[in-house]
Amino acid sequence: MRGVGSSPLAVPTWRRHRAARARTGAQPKHQHAVKKTQANRGPSKASTGPIPTTARCLAAIVIERVTDDGAFASRALDAELKRAGLEARDNALATEIVYGTLRVLPVLDERIIQVLTRADARTDGFVRATLRTAAYQLAHLGRLPTHAIVDECVSQVRDRRGPKLAGFVNAVLRKLASARPADPQPPRSLALPTWVQESLLEALGPERLARLLEQHASAPALCLRSDRQSRDELQAQLAAAQPQAEIRPTRLSPLGLNLRRSGSPRALPGYKDGAFSVQEEGAQLVALAIAAQSGERIADICAGHGGKTSLLARQVGSSGSLVAVDQDERKLDAIPDELKRIGLADVPLELHPVDLSVGTGGLLADFDRVLVDAPCTGLGTVLRRPELLLRLKPEDPARMSQLQLKILRSAAQLVKPGGLLAYAVCSPTREEGPDVARAFGAEHPDFSPVTEALSALLPPPDCDAVLRIGPWLTTSEESSAPDAYQLVLWRRLG
Repeated sequence: MRGVGSSPLAVPTWRRHRAARARTGAQPKHQHAVKKTQANRGPSKASTGPIPTTARCLAAIVIERVTDDGAFASRALDAELKRAGLEARDNALATEIVYGTLRVLPVLDERIIQVLTRADARTDGFVRATLRTAAYQLAHLGRLPTHAIVDECVSQVRDRRGPKLAGFVNAVLRKLASARPADPQPPRSLALPTWVQESLLEALGPERLARLLEQHASAPALCLRSDRQSRDELQAQLAAAQPQAEIRPTRLSPLGLNLRRSGSPRALPGYKDGAFSVQEEGAQLVALAIAAQSGERIADICAGHGGKTSLLARQVGSSGSLVAVDQDERKLDAIPDELKRIGLADVPLELHPVDLSVGTGGLLADFDRVLVDAPCTGLGTVLRRPELLLRLKPEDPARMSQLQLKILRSAAQLVKPGGLLAYAVCSPTREEGPDVARAFGAEHPDFSPVTEALSALLPPPDCDAVLRIGPWLTTSEESSAPDAYQLVLWRRLG
């Protein structure tokens, strides 16, 4: 684990790096990403080329889309894999290269910058992506021969960009190859921009941070939540249909299964019948931790597409009721069909498109439990979504905490006396968890922090009344662990 660079949104081009070093004699600084030159701004050129025929070319296309065009890694990868129609082995290699490259991108960029021999701005998005993915393979994938990595990457640049840039790539990669480790090993930890590492170290301490950044596999697992049947029954059903898949129960959630090499979840047996939902283990734990009871009235604030709403619906049953609140009405519209799919159409449900950062939208204080799954930086999900590190700025945690506090103030007005208010974020930063909770508590003496665990699935909160969910709650030998969440509970007095 290491802190690398400053904000990736303000990183100079490789040409500026070289020119600045030539003027000052300074050594190259750690940087997280390389900006496009003016000539390369606009749509991705790689995405308009021929359909890739190799895993390496496909990985470079995805990396270009993520770093240059702002695409989400999982969506871009899924789309390109579907478009290319490669064999399963090649799909797995492309996936490994994409996620591995993104997770250690600042270190790869540093190595590439160090071997550039001239101030040259000819590298476009696809060439940069090719150099980055090749640098990852050379440094970390020992099973791949050096000549295969170099020759294929040079060939794909020649096919898409011509012989001049292919020669440039060949020269750079041969220098990288000459410094290839004798025994390349997969990276064991995510590489962070310096400000992110300092922020997370302050919030988590060294041991928890090390566990958060620890890598067990280059590709993240797909996490399912069993709905209409027991987890054991679902696992047996999936194992029979997908013998090549790796299927393991989640450690903390009694409902979760982690899958690898299983393909699209919509194509798995039982999806159409509502046997399972796609939901990460940490998100499952947040919904389970508030211990909703049958017959209660629950408000799910910032409900999004309703992942936690559907789990709460199963807890309260048809004798209870649910209100899903989000400012994006399109997301809310998907929830009724999802409840119907998993067999919960009889649970009373109301949809309220309300922006709680500005008011309550006429909702009343008649809820037994109110869950605020607040918008946040998402830094607790960086192993699954490493591209977040390309977009976040040092001021983002404080900016998001201000929004969270506004939403929390409105949500508090909906809790009836004796009811429970829950505030959750999928980020472990101090600004987004403890600071918001401290400010809210100072303003609301009628809300008392809950310091005991409401569910046997999780330990009690830390001494600051913040329950920190994350990989540190599992063993280091386990291949999958929950994302990092912070959860604070209050009971309304009276």
